[in-house]
Amino acid sequence: MSKWLRSVAVAAGAAGLLVVPLATAVPAAAAPGPASTPATALSCSHAYSNKSSGTARLIGNGVNVRTGPHTTCASTGQLNYGDGVYLHCWTTGTSVSGVSTWWHIRVSDTSWNGWIAHYYLDPSESPTSGNKC
Repeated sequence: MSKWLRSVAVAAGAAGLLVVPLATAVPAAAAPGPASTPATALSCSHAYSNKSSGTARLIGNGVNVRTGPHTTCASTGQLNYGDGVYLHCWTTGTSVSGVSTWWHIRVSDTSWNGWIAHYYLDPSESPTSGNKC
């Protein structure tokens, strides 16, 4: 019997077949959560430098500018559709809608800088080649 079949209860009736998962205990070592994630894996302190002279525009509203390349890092404010940013360099961070590239940016004509998920930047304006942090 397969592992999947052992983990469900099957009942047949007039309405058809009903498959219901059985309650199973998860060993403490395999339980997901903060305790199973290394502390350094989601660090909000990440080195960056101004390797790119590129610019980009945002394609989302209420986009968080973060202190690091992860959705768990603190937000220092939000930008909106069409706002311009200068691209400094990129790295890999938390996946946002399947995209794990994050840019260190500076908001156009300001000194405000931080990290924005690549997902929210106009893809025609944000090349990643050669600009890794």
